[in-house]
Amino acid sequence: MSFSFAEGVQTPRGEAPPKPEKPKIIAIAPPKNLQLTAEVPIIQFVDNTVPEKWLYANSSTKFQEFKLLPDNKLVKESLPDFTDTINLNTFAKEQQDNRSIFYTVVAFEQPQLLRVCYGLTDSNITANMVVAKKPVKHGTLIRVRKGLYPIAIKVNYEEPGQLASLATRFTKVTEQEVEEVYQWRLASWRKTIAMSQENDDKLLASVKFDPTTIRGQEGFFRVGKSINGKWWFIDPEGKAFYHKGSTGLNAGGNGGRRANLPPVSDQTARKWVGYLKSWGFNAMGSWTTPEFFDKNMPFTEIIETFYEEPWLKNKFPDVWDSRWSDHVDAKCKKLCQPLKNNKMLLGYFLDNERGFMEVLKHNERIIANAPIYQAEKTTEKQNSELPEEPILNAEGIGLLQFSLSQPDDVPASLKAWEFVLQRHKSLEGLSKAWQININSQDSLKNLTAERKLLISPAYLKDQHDFVKLWVEQYYQVVRKKIHKYDPNHLLLGTRWGGTPGSAVLEAERKWTDVVSQNNYRANFYERFDELYQEVQLPILNGEINTRSGHFLSIPNPIEPPGGYDRATRRMLREEDALNRIFSHPGVLGYTKYRWHGRRSLFWQNQPNLDVVNPLKWANSRAISIATDWDRPPVKTKAPLNGQIFMTLQSGKVDVEQLTPARKSVRVAQASPDRPSWKLKGRELIIGMVCRQGVWDRKVYGDDIQGTVVDAQNDGELIKLKLKLKDNLNLDTKLQADAEYTLNLTRNDTKLEGTFGGLYNNYSVQGRAIGYLHRPVATVRY
Repeated sequence: MSFSFAEGVQTPRGEAPPKPEKPKIIAIAPPKNLQLTAEVPIIQFVDNTVPEKWLYANSSTKFQEFKLLPDNKLVKESLPDFTDTINLNTFAKEQQDNRSIFYTVVAFEQPQLLRVCYGLTDSNITANMVVAKKPVKHGTLIRVRKGLYPIAIKVNYEEPGQLASLATRFTKVTEQEVEEVYQWRLASWRKTIAMSQENDDKLLASVKFDPTTIRGQEGFFRVGKSINGKWWFIDPEGKAFYHKGSTGLNAGGNGGRRANLPPVSDQTARKWVGYLKSWGFNAMGSWTTPEFFDKNMPFTEIIETFYEEPWLKNKFPDVWDSRWSDHVDAKCKKLCQPLKNNKMLLGYFLDNERGFMEVLKHNERIIANAPIYQAEKTTEKQNSELPEEPILNAEGIGLLQFSLSQPDDVPASLKAWEFVLQRHKSLEGLSKAWQININSQDSLKNLTAERKLLISPAYLKDQHDFVKLWVEQYYQVVRKKIHKYDPNHLLLGTRWGGTPGSAVLEAERKWTDVVSQNNYRANFYERFDELYQEVQLPILNGEINTRSGHFLSIPNPIEPPGGYDRATRRMLREEDALNRIFSHPGVLGYTKYRWHGRRSLFWQNQPNLDVVNPLKWANSRAISIATDWDRPPVKTKAPLNGQIFMTLQSGKVDVEQLTPARKSVRVAQASPDRPSWKLKGRELIIGMVCRQGVWDRKVYGDDIQGTVVDAQNDGELIKLKLKLKDNLNLDTKLQADAEYTLNLTRNDTKLEGTFGGLYNNYSVQGRAIGYLHRPVATVRY
């Protein structure tokens, strides 16, 4: 049995997945005595084409009651893959017993190997297909002969969405394609088996650190960058530690101690920690309560300073109020002092998914055609501690305007007025800079009460600097109080939900040892890289949930015709996302949300292996992948081959119109009735195919149509020119045109670099991140 440091923490390895099975091919013969009437359509098979002629019935199984599908129920070139679809919404409105039945006959002129496609676009609809009396599922491989094949599909409705559709068809595949995909899956499995048999302690002991990068106190958990540029936790013995954690080790309440539940028994706590270790986890994340702190597994603590009074609104703390500092001091004394000598404590999170009222988040900008705009009226959630965090800023007000609008004697208000008057000398100077008449402090309070929000360029500059000042105060106070009672442990950041704006990150860089971010999306690597490029600090994932809709509903950039079934998509996305987490140079590890113990629908008196197994298998290869990428860039001589998934950070632009304020508002230099605009840079995710160094012309993606206009390969350097059409809504003809130039450097299976171009005539540029999803070029299976 191996141990990672003196207290006896086992280095859990996890468990490898079962060997993938070769895909089954179902042979289906045409019926011998098929009786047809004049009403039954016979469709000649056309590869990957949806038949247009169907008989249908909404509630009856009596064949004489079936009708011929009218043309108005067929949508041409519909999303997501630009084929014809049957509009199920019209049927859902007409049906009487939550189902419809479709029937047709397909004629095959020769034997074929086919992939079956239902083409359902709504998760609230299920379908069952029968081919020549043989039930087949979406994605099934079938072998047919020459002949006529009756096709019947029963569709069951729950609550279909507005674009629910059915695009049933058959797609030709080859034996070679099937074998190539199987061999890829088999090779991935064999690699995982090999990784699970590696000596993790030996791999971690081989990591060598640059001593100038190390943060923290010797003898406790620290962080440092290896000589190859990868960040790691460093355990108390000085060895690299990769975090594979789980949140919520507690009696069952959200928010951990805030639930005020009695602790679980020592026996139960040991049993639950034993489960985690057996699944390859090695740490406990937020919402873990103290009865788990002595179970020989590293853990984290969360202070939650936002919950300390006095509050300005919805538990938004006034960091300039000495009473808040005193309350933080008392809380840190209570939580941190008992842990200051604990070797198992990784460090302290400050808060969870809070914010600092930024007008502009990461990759956002405003075109201000007026100095103010009218915020929409919002219905804020009830201000309750459980189960969700309260909404801090539903209307989008800036922190500076918010603080200026507080009562005159509130410290936040005093600080804000001191800040603006030092900059602008007088109310007259402030009015001129912000382009709005400010006769008194009440002028701003009245604007805020009427939901009129400031956005002039000078205000946005002041807002940025004031947020930075506020965050500096927040971090400075909290760090001082934590280290007053515990000088030995790391500060792990504030567990961001999204990526904050530059003002927050500029301040956070100075005061924290680790930046933390929660993530529920499959493109984990890209989202964390966006943060890492800003802070250049190690990042710890505070929580991830591979059961989220992002792993189920959003297609991969390249999927076979009609897409994967949901289970297959989640399997592929889980494996891809987790493997890539382990390979990022800035990521210290991940944390599963959440421990499914008591009071959990996922527990049912035993672990839900559908949830556990993918993470258990990922844990078995985590150390191998992380240490394998702790090396200088690899120059690969072999030509690139397979499917490439590429993300262009801020490659597309969302445009939001900001409602003009009423004309009665007096402004200094601009008309208030002109709309302003908020531009939000968003990621564009595409797929491409490279065959032995030669790029296919077609560009794939969810609702994307595109072309590789030019491609140049020069060793590890790759230059691509792309032209795309982003079909935001094909039914309403809402589209965006884009063109990009990508300059990439290849490092083994990774492609990273920069891009520039136009998206709907907006200039865009940023990081381009790609990777080899699978070394198989086929897109039909």
